[in-house]
Amino acid sequence: MRLEKLLLAFCLLILSNISYTQDLGLEIQGDKETGYFVQILNGADGLTANQGEFNLQLSNLDRSVSYKIENWRGVFYEKTEKGYILGKPQYLKDFDSNLYSEVEYEKVSPSLVKKTLRISQNSIPNFYYSVDLTNVPAFTPKKYVSFEYENFEGGMVHELYPSAGFITNEDDVVGFLTDPGYKNIFTRTTRRRFSGRGGGMVGMRILPDAKLLLTASPKEQDNGEHYIKYTFGEALNLDHGESLELQMPDLYSKTGEVKLRQDDSLIEMIFPKGDKAGIEFLSGMEPQKIYSISFSAKGDMPLALKLYNYKNGVEGSELEHGIKYIDGFPLEKNSWQEFKASVMVPYTEAENVKMFIGRTNGLSGSLNIKDLKILKHKPYRLDYNRLSMGDTIEKVTYVFMKPWKDQKDFKVSSQVKLAEGMGFEGTEAEKMLYANFQMMTWITSVDDEKPFNVPNLNYSPDMYNRDSFWSVISTYNKGLNVSIWNQWAATQTPEGAIGTIITPYMGSVEAKDNEATIEWLVWGLLNKRRFGVELPKEKIQLAADYILNEFDENRDGKCASHFSMSQVDVMEYHPKTERMAANQGMFAVALKTIQALGLEIEEDYVEKAEQEYRNFYDEERKHLLFDSDYPDLISVTDLVPEFLSLWVFEKPMLTNEMVQNHLDQIPALNKVENSLHPEIGTTAPIIVRLADDEKGYTYMDEEYQPFGDFGVNNYGNNSRDGFYYNGGSWLRAEYTAYAVGYWHGWESAKKRMENRLWAEKNLNPNWPYSKEFIPTKWESYDEWWPSTRGLSWNVFILMANEFVGDRTPEMDPDFNKRNKY
Repeated sequence: MRLEKLLLAFCLLILSNISYTQDLGLEIQGDKETGYFVQILNGADGLTANQGEFNLQLSNLDRSVSYKIENWRGVFYEKTEKGYILGKPQYLKDFDSNLYSEVEYEKVSPSLVKKTLRISQNSIPNFYYSVDLTNVPAFTPKKYVSFEYENFEGGMVHELYPSAGFITNEDDVVGFLTDPGYKNIFTRTTRRRFSGRGGGMVGMRILPDAKLLLTASPKEQDNGEHYIKYTFGEALNLDHGESLELQMPDLYSKTGEVKLRQDDSLIEMIFPKGDKAGIEFLSGMEPQKIYSISFSAKGDMPLALKLYNYKNGVEGSELEHGIKYIDGFPLEKNSWQEFKASVMVPYTEAENVKMFIGRTNGLSGSLNIKDLKILKHKPYRLDYNRLSMGDTIEKVTYVFMKPWKDQKDFKVSSQVKLAEGMGFEGTEAEKMLYANFQMMTWITSVDDEKPFNVPNLNYSPDMYNRDSFWSVISTYNKGLNVSIWNQWAATQTPEGAIGTIITPYMGSVEAKDNEATIEWLVWGLLNKRRFGVELPKEKIQLAADYILNEFDENRDGKCASHFSMSQVDVMEYHPKTERMAANQGMFAVALKTIQALGLEIEEDYVEKAEQEYRNFYDEERKHLLFDSDYPDLISVTDLVPEFLSLWVFEKPMLTNEMVQNHLDQIPALNKVENSLHPEIGTTAPIIVRLADDEKGYTYMDEEYQPFGDFGVNNYGNNSRDGFYYNGGSWLRAEYTAYAVGYWHGWESAKKRMENRLWAEKNLNPNWPYSKEFIPTKWESYDEWWPSTRGLSWNVFILMANEFVGDRTPEMDPDFNKRNKY
């Protein structure tokens, strides 16, 4: 009986290995007369049935001449060690130009294939072009999947992560991925700042890469057409093409306390003080379409406009891609102001879009609106990628295959396989964070191909100094580091400050005494060391002078600032404050950086600043004081300057005792049985108040908090306990604090690091990817903020892992390479 069980177990193991093993193959199709292309196989069976490799649309710069190459095939091919290269030179009579195209297939692993398209020309100063790579299944798929939807109906895939796939009859998933936008020249920006108009975001009139990733639409599928397609270099012009005006309601419904009067297209609203109020209605806007909303308005109060997904009578989340955060559109009492903005409605499983217009700020007053219109666009398409004379452009995509397990597994695989395809080595968590960072890095705009890194889609379209610093220095990509550092250099003010935000299509004049200028100097030092870059001396000196004059005009070694120099930046201080440990630590790091850059600075002055950082350690409480006016607060951010000192300069500023005692009091929350170390929690609050009770901590309330009106308005009634800066768990700050603890001999460091990475992937099984923060007090996954998904800067754990000896620079595909990107 025992032998039979062993044989059965052995057979099950063999069958398991057979069913879970994919071996993607490559086979040349075609002939000398018709041209050659490649078919992707699974074993002996075809996976794709493409009839060519790509479709290319070309035009000259005044767009007077255009030409399209469809289903390109090579006139020759060669077999390589890992695949094939197909090539074709051709003469384009319409442009009197030569064109050379090459497609390379490389089998990266048994389950992953990389496809690289290269195109060059040496005859015309510039082409505009777009190119699509269409993958046709060799059979009718059971269904399509995308990164966010297990049953994707079809059409535009505009989600957190641009991956999609189809399910085979054998229940394998065939997934498709793309290189990041700064390499493949695309942007995922769909909106711009509404600067000067009360803030918020509005959609752009020229919308790039809306159709970056498409699957066959439901109608196409009904007609037997199936495909997954990437299109690079296409933009949509909403002010040209066709449009259809939607029918507006005859009468609008009111919500909240508002007196409503309607006369034809004129809508009058009068508000007493109170909560959100106005009109709301189902707009008729459908998924997979692009719209414009316009109206005229006047009044004695700002106007708010909101768009919500709507399904089965239930209002869902706000739309992301276009109009958002419009809470204060400024109006004049006696003259009409025009509002016009676009919105892209992606696939969200919703059936309609609910629109709200009214008041969200609680003020009393009146609003008048007239000529409210919604246009559905069929916009004019144009090509915007450029192919310059003498250059070679590359577009890289990937195909992977694995057994279909569930949506979480597809999300994880999409990230892991991209990292592997790009040549990155590391643990699963490291690969996921690396891939997430790559997908948040694209080009600046349709007219600017410089790399651009956003924190996540919620913060898009803006690039933030702090976020891009921690994100980009986590890689050894010389071109990326130097290019984005130079963009920040261009924001320098005459006083020497580096800007906080770069926003495409609009401007930002925000440059202030936070940590931006310090981090820019640290970044420059790293670029000099890593890549041998020669830094601009005048800009470096100006930045150094700004730091000295702005933060310590008395030269007593104490840092004074209007703003926090940690990420906790919700308060502005007047007059300047000297009461924050992180500020003092960052100032000490700044002085060490200035010294390392070869600028003259006294060693005694540096030592004085370091001592002032140490002075924030309270001997009685045995922790650094986040804010000396609120000594019960403790924060992991106060150890970030110590990490930079150890990592960049290999020298501590704090003692072992200080660091160990500090970390011993950081509570480990979100304790779960299936974590790597179930005896301890998986996450820690970024800031928390220590208490003399059994629990040992409490969250901030409106009475005990250092953030002024922000804290009063947000921390009352325990409404945000465990969220954002009232105890949310932020991976980068927490993980680097543990790395500091490891260097200083804190015994719990590695377990806390391992549990925290586990939590990022597994604590919420619906969101197995990087997040802005994880709540430390919650009852349901529905409470987690969707705006936190996909944060870029958590990739810095790669450098923390190098610091503690868990990885090496050689594991980064760009280490020691001198290629542009």
